[in-house]
Amino acid sequence: MLKKILLILLMFCSVGAVEVKVVFPYTTPPYVFGDGRGVEIDIVEEALGYKSHTLKPIFITVGRSLEMFKGGFVDAIPIVQKNSGPGAYYSEPFIRHHAAAFALRSKAYVIEKVKDLKNYNVIAFQNAKIYLNEEFSEVAKSTYYSYLEVENQRQQTYMLLKNRTNVIVLDRYVFEYYKSELISQNKVDKEMKVDVFNLFEPTQYKLAFEDKNIRDDFDEGLKQLKKSGRYKEIYDYYAKEY
Repeated sequence: MLKKILLILLMFCSVGAVEVKVVFPYTTPPYVFGDGRGVEIDIVEEALGYKSHTLKPIFITVGRSLEMFKGGFVDAIPIVQKNSGPGAYYSEPFIRHHAAAFALRSKAYVIEKVKDLKNYNVIAFQNAKIYLNEEFSEVAKSTYYSYLEVENQRQQTYMLLKNRTNVIVLDRYVFEYYKSELISQNKVDKEMKVDVFNLFEPTQYKLAFEDKNIRDDFDEGLKQLKKSGRYKEIYDYYAKEY
């Protein structure tokens, strides 16, 4: 009888609320801010909270996230697609990013297709050659000039606006945030005009979980966020605020 009671208690504990350690990049506003806010963090936190799980954000570079996950130091990695991540339990798409290519309008570049980027110096966000399409991956390998990926997207935006590279590739909302910030700080010319080349389809990102049950709880919470309208409220708040 005592063994049965202990077994029941262990089963109860195993399905209870837990703290879930999730990796986020240091800062990619408006998706992630360094103070623990942002579209991605709010969505993940509230979806996990539906089943009373708590979020513990772990801020590290994108390049180290896979290493941390494989080593068992974190429970989940965001912005991971099945073809770019480890063997794991993948959630439903919880957010989408829409990357584009940006160049100074004064350059009058003609960029109609992804392969046209081979003709320019390109700075992209970290792991862009994995997250974007295969055509872009080929460009990254065979560009006639230089191709670089950087973690710091503020610096990436700054380099373009100061005419220190030809083209940058990053999420459109991230670019607009940093452009506005740099202008407000008088770091760049507010009259600087930029061409936007929409070469990529929006990319749906998932969470890769180590635990299937936590993944299932997250998916259920995410479904409720969307059904209730709270998911849209989170986006709308940051769009208005920033």
